[in-house]
Parts: sequence; C-alpha cells; structure tokens
Amino acid sequence: MQRKNIKSVLEKIRSGSFTSEEEMIGKYWIHQLNPEKKSEYSDEDLERISNEMWDTIGKEGAISPARTIRIWPRILTAAALVAILFGAGLFYHNLKSNKSDQIVYKNDVAPGKSGATLTLANGKSIKLTEANNGELAEEAGVVITKSDNGQLIYEIKSHSGAANTFNTLSTAIGETYKLRLPDGTFVWLNASSRLTYTAKLLEEGKRSVKLEGEGYFEVAKDKSHPFVVESRGQKVEVLGTHFNVNAYHDEPVIKTTLLEGRVRVTQHNESKQLKPGEQSINTGNHIIINKADTELAIAWKNNKFIFDSQHIDDIMRMISRWYNVDVIYTSEISKETFWGSISRFDNVSQVLKKLESTEKVHFKIEGRKIYVSP
Repeated sequence: MQRKNIKSVLEKIRSGSFTSEEEMIGKYWIHQLNPEKKSEYSDEDLERISNEMWDTIGKEGAISPARTIRIWPRILTAAALVAILFGAGLFYHNLKSNKSDQIVYKNDVAPGKSGATLTLANGKSIKLTEANNGELAEEAGVVITKSDNGQLIYEIKSHSGAANTFNTLSTAIGETYKLRLPDGTFVWLNASSRLTYTAKLLEEGKRSVKLEGEGYFEVAKDKSHPFVVESRGQKVEVLGTHFNVNAYHDEPVIKTTLLEGRVRVTQHNESKQLKPGEQSINTGNHIIINKADTELAIAWKNNKFIFDSQHIDDIMRMISRWYNVDVIYTSEISKETFWGSISRFDNVSQVLKKLESTEKVHFKIEGRKIYVSP
C-alpha cells in the first residue's frame, strides 16, 4: 500500500466514481480533518489528507482484542481504512445485507428530526415544524421568532409586562431543537425533553430554567445574573459556560458534564463545583465527581450515538427515544458492554446491524417495536 493509492480513493470521492465503502471511509476521513469544508477539494487538499491518513495508519497499527465489543472503533479512520484499501473488508461484513436481514428489518424506522412544540403562557401551542419562519408571538414585551434555519429566538423589546409569563419548549420522542433565550444563551434539547422558563428569563435576579430530559447549554456571560438549571431536584448554577445535563426520569442518575467555565451542582444539602472536563454523577443521595468523556456526553448534539462500555439496555434507551420505538427483551441479555460510534441520521436497521455484527445480540423489528434477543 502506498500513499498514491490512498490519494486515488480520495480522488474518486471528488470525481463521483467510487464504491459505497470508499465513499463511507473517504468522506468520513475528509470530514474529520476538514469539518468546516464541504466541497471543492484541491489537489493540495487531497495530497495533505492522504499524507495524514498514511501517517495515522502507521501510528495506530492493528486493533488489539478487548473485553468490550467494538462495533465501530474510533480508530476506524485508520484500521478500517486499511481493511478496505487492502480488500480485506474486515469491518464491513455487516454492511452487506442478505435475505434474512431483509426479513428481520423489512419494517425499518427512520431517524428522528428537528422539531418541537412551544407552549405560551396563554396556553397556545405552536408546532414549530409547521410554523412559518418569522414572528410567532409577542408577550410580556418579548418577541418570539422562528429563524430561517428553524431556530427559536427570544428578543426583549420592552421591559414592561408580566414577569411570570412561563413558556415551555418540548420535544417529542424523535425530535431535537435549538433555542436562543433572550440573554443570548443557546440551548439544544434532546429527544423527549422539556424546558420551562419565563419569557424574559429572569426570576428573582437569576436566569432560571427547568429541564426535563437532556439539554446542552452555552450560557451567555452575565455576572450580575447567575444562570440556574433545575432538574429532578438538582440545581446547576453558572455565570457563563458550556455544559450538558442528562436528567431523564428513566435514567438511574443525573449526569452533568462541563466543557467550559465552571458550574456548581447542588442536590439537597450537598454542593460540588465542576471544572472543565469533569462530570458529576448525582445518585439522589450523593454527588460524585469523575473525569468526563466530553465527546461522549454531547454526542447527541453532534448527531451521533457514541457508546463507551455501555450495556445493551443503556443503548436501547437512547435508540427508543430517538427512533420512537418500544423495546422488548425476549430473554435475559448478555452483560457485555459495547463500544463504538454511529450516525443518528441512519435508519434504525443500520444501527442494529452494527450492534448485531458483534454476534452478542440480535434484533427483530415489527412495526414500531424492536425485539431484543441474545
């Protein structure tokens, strides 16, 4: 294998003449090295990328066995590329469908999408996927608009009006949405989540919101008005920072992950401060601080499933929320853990096939039900 062979695959991607496997790997690599660039790659670009691919392949070497089931290794960008370019196909046997696959997955399920429902203080509900772009409502001196890219934006036009006009933004199963609050804070809501706040955001000198489910926050700095996220009895207080809160009711703990700045997590009489790269685990009785895998914590925001030593029941809860399916276990499932990364844009069958490729778990789709068996 030579550098020029790697470059030839990239040139195929650019020209439009490529196999499905070459497309998957080539585009994945190009995106990893150039996440902001979508098209128009020059010869210099291809030369640089192929060189970096070659260097990485040389550094990574082979995959060593591990107890964890690797369904889509992070070193895919090296080892899987070697497999394809050498014609081994080691990591892609699960991409080739057979008749049994077609039977099991004949009732496929499409992935979730952007969407939410806004409920105003007067009780009016607005389905944001159906609403036209532009101004949606005005209340308590706040104008609510839907931008051209589908984002919900709050802007304070007047400081008069009732302060306790509560709004609720809720995502159904299989929906996510992005919101800009009147202070400039951005919030991403994961599927089956709910955010409640006043139209002006301020309550007793604090910027306060209540979260059910999961949300990622990029909080605008305002030293005079701390930002508080309340969920399941826990409070996260910040001045300006980036963090994620996973507080689904069907999850055993609340996880708060800090990416930037500082936050204080409080539950009952216990309070802990997080530093960037740390995660708090709130069991309901105690708050434990661990080093965080921030990529894993916000994978959903980046339209990916990332599994890191997770059991199948943990994974299936995520799949259930995003694909709006019921999960039924036909018998006791292996306690082995899974590790990998999969796009949330794929149909559910593609996600399940990659899990099945481990030969530790099997699935059957019937309508919006997924049956799980060993």
